[in-house]
Amino acid sequence: MSLRSSLFRTKLEAHPGNDLFRFSLAQALWEEEGWEECIEQLQLCLQKRPDWMIASLLLAKVKIKTGDMEDAQRILKGTVRMAKEQDHEGPEEESRALLAECLVGR
Repeated sequence: MSLRSSLFRTKLEAHPGNDLFRFSLAQALWEEEGWEECIEQLQLCLQKRPDWMIASLLLAKVKIKTGDMEDAQRILKGTVRMAKEQDHEGPEEESRALLAECLVGR
């Protein structure tokens, strides 16, 4: 466990309702390749805030890393929709590119 994930795990334990601490923990777990817990934390973020586009994008990336291309595609389609609705061109382009990679890899 890295210092960063340990820090955010401690902060989240003290403030379990803090979605930003949860997301920061997920980001640290992404960096550490702690895929299973990263997925769990991101899913909790998205349960509370289903329109959290960046959490959705990161979840799709983790799903790709774990080889779950079908779920990654489903998530990426939603992320593209959110990015368009929220007018975020960069994440929309990244989501479309990842979706295309998923489809090519089939």
